Amino acid sequence: MTTRHPSRRRIVAGLALSAVASTGVLAACSDDAGTGGDADAGVLSEASVQLGWFPNVESAPIIVADENGYFADEGIDVTVEPGGPEVNSDAQIVSGNVLMGTLNSEGLANAVIAGADLVAVGAIYQTSSSAIVTLADSGIEEPADLEGRRFGTSPSDDRVYPPFFELVGVGDSQIESVNIGADPAALVSGEVDAMSGTLANQPIALEAQGHDVSTIRLGDYGYNRWSGVLVVRADSLEDETKRATIVAMLRAIAQGTADLVADPDAAAQVVVDTYGEQLGLDPDQQAASAAVWADLASGEAGEPVLLTDDGIASQQDFYDRVGLEVDAGTIFDTSVQEDL
Repeated sequence: MTTRHPSRRRIVAGLALSAVASTGVLAACSDDAGTGGDADAGVLSEASVQLGWFPNVESAPIIVADENGYFADEGIDVTVEPGGPEVNSDAQIVSGNVLMGTLNSEGLANAVIAGADLVAVGAIYQTSSSAIVTLADSGIEEPADLEGRRFGTSPSDDRVYPPFFELVGVGDSQIESVNIGADPAALVSGEVDAMSGTLANQPIALEAQGHDVSTIRLGDYGYNRWSGVLVVRADSLEDETKRATIVAMLRAIAQGTADLVADPDAAAQVVVDTYGEQLGLDPDQQAASAAVWADLASGEAGEPVLLTDDGIASQQDFYDRVGLEVDAGTIFDTSVQEDL
């Protein structure tokens, strides 16, 4: 396998390319699909997978699959494309710049509603990473405790928390929402009493600063948005060569996910060894985050990344709650895993 690690220059260039792709300029590019490589013969097909953000342990299953040779074992030479704030994974997939990309289940639904012919063939994290984050001495232990308090949010939370609070019987109008973004500094300073966050992000950063942290997992209250959803163009599954490549990629990523679950520290070390110097990844924080992601990565079928009827139903429930008019049974395709 030819392993291609993006330099800082390539990451910046990749962001610029993706920004152009999101405008549709690259929509006519040739599809990034394999040509039926044979690993035993030493001939690898080429394919690319788009990360949703800069490489870190959230993407450990894909990075481990690359670095530990699982893609190569399947006969694929995979280029892992970094994400970032200007990268739209759905645009990269639709344009054919990559064969597969990662989205969360809400992002997939929004892309489909906007007209993208995309489907999910697997999902790495089938337990939501979304959480309400607060300092341990705040007295906030359940959603109802937010009434009369200041709650820090990001603009993207506007679709999330009103239906969540309705679900758990909390008066949204009794909570003061403060737009603070994702930085927990406002929580530490006392500007807000709690904030929206991700289990593997703000709590880890706050604990590294010496703060005792408390979290309220939205998934514990039946609000379960998936992340690390593995998305492809629907028409790619109708092409024999592309479908075979997607099946092989799914198998390799499932093995990478199993590695993360079995040994989060080892998976974090692979990520740090590969990207740590380029991106300034802190080994201790990456290891702590990896343990959280590992806890979220067990599929409902007991197998990494596999889709189940119950899991898909949970996403339909999620879509209904946030007002996304889409059929989860259509955009989550279980046929690929039958080929595994």
